[in-house]
Amino acid sequence: MVAGNEPFRTAPKLSSALAAAAATGAFGIFYSSIWSMSMYLPTQRLLLIGLLAILAITTWLIVGNRLWDSPRHDRLARVVLLYNLSTVLTLLMIVTLLYAALVVLIFTGGLIVIAPDYLAEVTEAEPVLVRYLDIAWLSAAMGVVAGALGSSFDNDTDLRNLTHGQRERQRMFTEEERE
Repeated sequence: MVAGNEPFRTAPKLSSALAAAAATGAFGIFYSSIWSMSMYLPTQRLLLIGLLAILAITTWLIVGNRLWDSPRHDRLARVVLLYNLSTVLTLLMIVTLLYAALVVLIFTGGLIVIAPDYLAEVTEAEPVLVRYLDIAWLSAAMGVVAGALGSSFDNDTDLRNLTHGQRERQRMFTEEERE
């Protein structure tokens, strides 16, 4: 069911969410307080922050676009649960992919924009690649949360059709037949 949703085709359709995420994530390249915070936080906490950001935007997309279905009949509860789970998995895949792309973009941007000597001076730490990755990871988490807000303004995107596709039409047909 997840493959039928074509998650890799769906990801580019979240243009407003991606634009807001990229703009906010880029903010992290230019503000040293984010650099300091990313270096202060242990790796486990940074990973948790990233995971929470991914879960937050996924939840936002599901709730904000009313993608969670309730069965109209008890006999369809299992099927509707499977539909809901496939929607959750599809969106988790999309958001995780966008998060990873954002980390790579911010990491690359950070390497270009932040001079190693300046990073060392501001953070009082050695400017190793891991420092740039920490900055990118935290900035991407901020960006993904902002992307949730951006998705609210994406009028051209009908996430229900993107995540439900053919199975949505089939489910509606099946429920109409049984009524």
